[in-house]
Amino acid sequence: MPLRSYEQAIPPAAMSSQATSARRSLRLADGRRLTYSDAGPRDGSPVVYCHGAIGTPLDGAVDLERIADELGVRYLAVSRPGIGGSDPAEGRTVAGFAADVGELLDALRIERCAVVGVSAGGPYALAIAYALGERVSRVAVCSSMSPLCAPHRTPGMQRRIRLALSVLAGAPGLCATIGDLGVPVIRRHPELLTRVIAAHAAPGERRMLERPDERSAASASFLDAASEGVRGMIEDYLVYSRDWGFPVSEVSTDVHLWHGLEDPLVPIEHALQLAILLPRCRVFLDPEEGHHFFRRNLFKILAVLVGRIDDPGEEVASTIASVRALRGRRAA
Repeated sequence: MPLRSYEQAIPPAAMSSQATSARRSLRLADGRRLTYSDAGPRDGSPVVYCHGAIGTPLDGAVDLERIADELGVRYLAVSRPGIGGSDPAEGRTVAGFAADVGELLDALRIERCAVVGVSAGGPYALAIAYALGERVSRVAVCSSMSPLCAPHRTPGMQRRIRLALSVLAGAPGLCATIGDLGVPVIRRHPELLTRVIAAHAAPGERRMLERPDERSAASASFLDAASEGVRGMIEDYLVYSRDWGFPVSEVSTDVHLWHGLEDPLVPIEHALQLAILLPRCRVFLDPEEGHHFFRRNLFKILAVLVGRIDDPGEEVASTIASVRALRGRRAA
């Protein structure tokens, strides 16, 4: 069923307060600043968003306010340490980010929430579910890495992508210096970043990336994440390339796993690994989607996450056995 059909089929949620959006910050117990954006109705169902490798903003190309209002979702996009204005945290881990989110929920007086993690945010979303337990109602991870291996060692990844990530992992300081020199260039010529993103996109996504709003959103997201330099993003890569600090197999929360089979940045092997490890997992695969799955399907993913629709008709595997069978067919 086309995405538009879902949007027309679900009436807007009746909420008592209007949707608004704001960028805010919280002073954590250890003195660090944690930045986050707060969109949608204040009395909506809370959803914590764990961003990908280049930051949090979704507005611009995605009508986040409208989607949040129609679904009755309060959408909290939290910037990780060193990214988007959040203070760095020395020696941080994937598992440690859950404590930051827990403090934010306490400050906002939110007892329970759902969590969604995209790409590099997937490990953090699962860490939050593991650490906060019953406080997390449900999790969605989209185009997510797994603990299978460091991203630059992923089987099936294109050689040029693997090489670039290997350089990043092997010489992070040099890459940070070069990256910081490149930020002003991107600010003056944002189309350069869009070209790089399009070169690593699935064929069906390149047309989307040609739109002016998408080009603007991609550069805005990167520049926001790099507001204090690119070192935070590079450190983030090193963090989720190491041991995550918690057993994924002990995440007891219901998890929705979304992945595009045409994703060149996070090959399907990562999704299959997660599906086998997670004890309560539903898997939704799309044969035509790539790494921009979440942006193109935000309404649908959130609607399933908060229970506004139950089955979008694209569930390919709901058991470990069927996922293993899928892996076998791909290997044949």
